[in-house]
Amino acid sequence: MNGHTAHVEESGSGPPVVLVHGLGGTGADIWKHQIPGLAAEFRVVSYDLRGSGESEVSPGPYSIGLLCDDLRALVDALNLGRVAFVAHSMGGSIALTYAARYSGDVSALVGIGAPAELPDQAREGLETRARTVEAEGMAAVAETVATNGVSPTFREGDPQGFSEFIAMLEANDPLGYAAQCRALVGLGIVNQLAEIRAPALLISGDRDGVSPPLVTEANAGRIRGGEFTIVEDCGHLLTWEKPAELAEAAWPFLREHA
Repeated sequence: MNGHTAHVEESGSGPPVVLVHGLGGTGADIWKHQIPGLAAEFRVVSYDLRGSGESEVSPGPYSIGLLCDDLRALVDALNLGRVAFVAHSMGGSIALTYAARYSGDVSALVGIGAPAELPDQAREGLETRARTVEAEGMAAVAETVATNGVSPTFREGDPQGFSEFIAMLEANDPLGYAAQCRALVGLGIVNQLAEIRAPALLISGDRDGVSPPLVTEANAGRIRGGEFTIVEDCGHLLTWEKPAELAEAAWPFLREHA
């Protein structure tokens, strides 16, 4: 797929919906709470990004544009045609890029904690994180990244889920993870959002530090007809922290447009 081997899983039947995970995740893990319900209504495709999970860790550098090209190759290889996306974090950045490039080929887009650009401090932090995992491995950053990525309510109320999040991060290949970090360092698609014509819903947890609510709402406003929803008492890992609230907010929108 676009020059590398990708791990892809499918379930269900109906209109196609592609799930795109973000930095540090895998298709099966990030969407474990969503896939069964969506598969009852849609043909659900999840995959591991280049450098993640069971997909090939091809040599860097990566970019959001390259990862978008990978997604296009996946859509073409599976003959999905006009497709809907549900995308988290960096996966949302990839899906937004896709929707700007190929707007007529997207039936709907749900972006969850999906940044369009990052402030300088975050870019510097990602570069530092990339260097750290290259030198010391994923264990050097996993717990800190997990702690910063979820709300205190989730950490304290679901310690098993929090431990699973740390374990998922630790399982990443350091080279693939570092290459993805650097792809985010180069992220800058704010000016492309106006090119999106597909129905788009952007969702943010009120405690999301990666794509804060005010920023996410502003990005939704840059998309013609874009919608915005906030989920209370939730950090960046909305798919695990608040799966019921995510379904309530997003699935009616997906049914209407996909």
